[in-house]
Amino acid sequence: MQPNDVITLLFVLQALIAFAMGGVALGLAGRRLHMGRRLLAGSFFALGLYFVASLLSTWLATLGPQWALTRSALSWLSQVGGFAHLALLMLALYSMALRRGVSRKVFLWVMGISVVAALLIVLPGSSDLSEARTRYGFRVGGRSAITALGYGLIAAFMARYKPLAGRSLGQLLVMSSFGVLFLFNALTASAVFHPGLLGSAPGTSAWLQLGSLIGLLLLAIALLVWLQERTLALAEAKTLNAERMAHFDEATGLVNRHGLLRRLDRDVTPASALTIMTLRLHRFALMERTLGSTWVQEALQRLGEAMVAGRDYHLLVLARIDSDRLAVALAADGSLADGEVLSRRREVERVALSLGHPVALSFGYAVRGQRESAGTILASACLAQEKAEAGGLRMLRFEPEQALSDADEVKIVGALYRAIGEDQLFLEYQGIFNTHTGALDCVEALVRWRHPTEGVMPPGRFLPAAERGGLMADIDIWVLTRVCQTLRDRKDAGEPAVPVAINLSAASLLDGGLPSVVESQLRRNGVDPHLLEIEVTESAAMNDLSKASAVVNALRELGVRVALDDLGTGYSSLVHLRDLRADRLKIDRSFLAEGDRFGNAIAAAIGALGRSLGCDVVGEGVETEAQLAFCKAHHIGFVQGWLLHRPAERWPQPPAARARMPADSAPPV
Repeated sequence: MQPNDVITLLFVLQALIAFAMGGVALGLAGRRLHMGRRLLAGSFFALGLYFVASLLSTWLATLGPQWALTRSALSWLSQVGGFAHLALLMLALYSMALRRGVSRKVFLWVMGISVVAALLIVLPGSSDLSEARTRYGFRVGGRSAITALGYGLIAAFMARYKPLAGRSLGQLLVMSSFGVLFLFNALTASAVFHPGLLGSAPGTSAWLQLGSLIGLLLLAIALLVWLQERTLALAEAKTLNAERMAHFDEATGLVNRHGLLRRLDRDVTPASALTIMTLRLHRFALMERTLGSTWVQEALQRLGEAMVAGRDYHLLVLARIDSDRLAVALAADGSLADGEVLSRRREVERVALSLGHPVALSFGYAVRGQRESAGTILASACLAQEKAEAGGLRMLRFEPEQALSDADEVKIVGALYRAIGEDQLFLEYQGIFNTHTGALDCVEALVRWRHPTEGVMPPGRFLPAAERGGLMADIDIWVLTRVCQTLRDRKDAGEPAVPVAINLSAASLLDGGLPSVVESQLRRNGVDPHLLEIEVTESAAMNDLSKASAVVNALRELGVRVALDDLGTGYSSLVHLRDLRADRLKIDRSFLAEGDRFGNAIAAAIGALGRSLGCDVVGEGVETEAQLAFCKAHHIGFVQGWLLHRPAERWPQPPAARARMPADSAPPV
């Protein structure tokens, strides 16, 4: 085979290799390092263009001088491909090594420089057919020199670039392949500019092309290996970052709830001593809005440091388990755990005083007793902290009874939800009587629950659970509906019209849609609004006094009477009397206890205040003749209690019927 045939074959092989490498890089361009891979694909396609255009130019040379202009155009196109290959290759390696993008402006500048450089290489000698030596020197020698310089710069860049993890096999292969390409392109340039340096054997050009082919093959393998290494490294880094985000708190650097449980499950056996202490920073959202998130995060960090400062001997891990809650796990149990937790709490409170702003904290902790899981102990510690906060305590240790009471409450709420729909609730009525005449003035409707298995359940057991479980508004609507139906039935039966009072929870009192619901029920049942009385408590109004006042005023505009219940307890304030403008004041039973001189004085004062405001005053919990006599003496106009009538499903008897009631059937006192 002639040397020219060998060179042609080598050009064809190099073109195929270049296009194949471009296709492989393009196929991987949609994954990681996509910018670098696209640039790399463009670089090898440009190299393939160089070889194809060079082959066509060489073939046209055999057809005669009439194709000189076309050959010059193809030569220019091949030079553009060669220079674009170098430029794009440099940009690709820069992007992949440093993980930086390449702007469109930089890309256009690089391509423009490649076009101009190709013109400078092709133009000398292109207009004169006798200047073959000049054309050959510029187009082959000049391009080879520039290509050798480009490959040398790339090899130097790769040699200088050293990742933190050290150089990999792929990077070493890339450096070696660029070194080989630099060598053979430099030898080609030397052979053109100094023909005698390498001898004038016919096969010299073929050997140089074969060396370039080997360098290109080595580069293809090296780049694929390096790209795979870079992709795997980035995938591993992303996995580690995702794992860190899943198990660490970004703001403080502490492990989060998942990280805490994973570390305890990994490092602590089920039989080992374990105590988990939790801390909650109260009013977290308010402080974040007013003092800034930076101050709050720093405060949490300082409190966390105080929980572990100087006590590493029992420390397992410190974590931020919620936005406003920290937890520390300790290898301690029994009395040792109590002492550890107490000392850490005191240190945290000492640091809290130095934060510059008053902060409220509550603590809870739980100690492993019988091989409970770390998740169970953490939940128990959080429950103890919540119980401490609700009870106004600083710290509370978890006891199994707390979980039992919570489980019982969850069970009650679930059963109560079904009870509302299955008509298990019922009403009992208790009369409110005129103190002096004994006449029935009003009836209070009291909700009761006939549990399927436990019988009639005391209100004190299920109503607080319903309040915390968000069911009180539903119960209020049920009571309102039944009372309106009862009033309608009594009207239809020709019974005397007696007002009925119902208690209203805080959830209903703050619901702006309540007046429309009341109006709808009154209109549907044809009930006079004056026969309905709504009782509200001071504590319910305290949640939002302005909203409660708006609802109460809307009810009074409908004609519904309003009573202020349990007056004198909770958050007592004369502002409530002014803003709520109740029609009736109900003195709490605690002020009518016999022998309570101060309580009785308060009851008398409330009675006088009610009369001066033009309000009816009711004394609750009247169970003895002495209490009834006290109410008469201090002009408390109405009384309610077991002395006069016990709550019952039957309607209270009017005074005449009560007088005729046999002694043995009278309600017990």
